[in-house]
Amino acid sequence: MTILKSARMTVAALLGTAMLAGPAFAQTTIRLAHHLPESSEQHVAALRLKELVEERSGGELQMEILPGGQLGGQREIIEGVQLGTIEMGFGESGLYSNYVPAFGILTLPYLYTGPEHWAAVVDGDIGQTMASQLEDATGLVIANWMLSGYRDTYTTDRVIETPADFADLKIRVPESPVFIETFKALSAQPTPIPAPEIYTALQSNVVQAMEGTPEAGFTQRIYEVTKHLNKTRHILFDGSFVTSRMFLDGLSEESQKILLESAAQVADEQREAHLGREKDWFTKLAETGIEIHEVDPEPFREALTPLQDTFAEKAGATDALAQIRELGGE
Repeated sequence: MTILKSARMTVAALLGTAMLAGPAFAQTTIRLAHHLPESSEQHVAALRLKELVEERSGGELQMEILPGGQLGGQREIIEGVQLGTIEMGFGESGLYSNYVPAFGILTLPYLYTGPEHWAAVVDGDIGQTMASQLEDATGLVIANWMLSGYRDTYTTDRVIETPADFADLKIRVPESPVFIETFKALSAQPTPIPAPEIYTALQSNVVQAMEGTPEAGFTQRIYEVTKHLNKTRHILFDGSFVTSRMFLDGLSEESQKILLESAAQVADEQREAHLGREKDWFTKLAETGIEIHEVDPEPFREALTPLQDTFAEKAGATDALAQIRELGGE
């Protein structure tokens, strides 16, 4: 199963369980908000979704894309989707773990052997089970699974070579339990800060580091307020467009199908293009003058593997962790 075509399996499951709605309005506007800049890969994906949905619906469905945290940080946006004040947002497993703790295992450090392993997990039974649990708990519906990529460490005043280099480092992390526990295990001081505030937090020395993708490092201009990009590659991260069952049930069956199938196609296209885009982000970062350091992942993997077991046990997801490892050939 490839990372390109298997995203559609999730859509088939969603459509199979979708409830029939009442008559559709002549035109429905779907607002999709996210916290990322317009130069981001996720914004490109949102614009592509808008193009497909409007074309396939003959204009019956219109989409408005609201980037850059216009409606708040990521958690605020997802809460808005849940409450019905906005139709769609951009979420990820780390954030969903605040609602369904088992979701945290999908973002555990050094869990995957590569993107193909990740795709086998999110597109298979594990991903579908997690998505169903999220919908049951919150009413949120994951419309697709996109690949946000590997995350690295940006620092203002030190180079990261070994796990010991994280000691007492104040590092910005997302508002997600698995990220907090990961950096606590490395003896750092993880500090949750909303994405729109990262630049200022680094600039004012509230934190001395952040972790994130090369895309985030470039599009959020993190290179302006840090000196080192350390390729720790500690987490392979997902992303997803998310809506709500309440909103979907207000659409006709045909509109639901258009929205979800279009989201699946966007995921296929995004995954296919991601690795090439990642190389481009590193090239652009190198041109800014930030120092890029290769990091041996094995000492970090060894230091953080015990966290996988303890986190899964606390989240009641030990069986799912075992299945993920088995899919990776362990």
